[in-house]
Amino acid sequence: MPPSRSNNSFPLGPVIGVGIALFITGGAAAWFTVSKLASRQAVTPSPSPIESPTIEASPVIPSPSIEPTPTVTASPSPVAVEPATETRSIYWLKVTDTGSELVPRSIEIRKSADKDKELESLFQSLLAGPIDAGDTTTIPAGTKLLSLKQDKKGIRLNLSREFTANEGADSLIGRLAQVLYTATSLDPKASVWIQVEGQPLELLGEGEGLEVAQPMTRAFFEQNYQLSGN
Repeated sequence: MPPSRSNNSFPLGPVIGVGIALFITGGAAAWFTVSKLASRQAVTPSPSPIESPTIEASPVIPSPSIEPTPTVTASPSPVAVEPATETRSIYWLKVTDTGSELVPRSIEIRKSADKDKELESLFQSLLAGPIDAGDTTTIPAGTKLLSLKQDKKGIRLNLSREFTANEGADSLIGRLAQVLYTATSLDPKASVWIQVEGQPLELLGEGEGLEVAQPMTRAFFEQNYQLSGN
């Protein structure tokens, strides 16, 4: 008689089935868990990159422009230009053994387009008196040229009253000759009108003075007057 199985034995089939079921269930659960974690990792967005703050470049401030110092070039010193001059004659008296004679002396005057100015320069020298010790003048000291004018008719002189001082006949003739010949040094044939203080000179000197023709010329003087010793 075969031995009977004990009532305490446990059948293997159900146990194996349960084990397989648990294995399958556990594997499914594990797969589900892994899948879920993987999906979470896939869905989780990557952290946004942190943008670095933009650093703006400071504006470039231009340096103030420095103008170059101009080079100063020394200018050459101007060359002094001597004024143009002309040679003219004024007349003095020269004492001789027989009396006195009229003599011309050359002087340099500034050349001018205004002939009145040239003649005025001559008279300024004449009235200032001679420089050469051998020359004399009978024109009274202090005589002044008040005005002078030239035109087509001739030369008009206006002298101060000192010119009429009476110092003798020879002195008066010499005085008249000095003025007449100096006035006509630019034009020997010119006519000359002589005034004293604005009035026509008719008598040179006081009392028995010297009559003066108006106008006076060199030719008239040589025919009507004579210096002592000539």
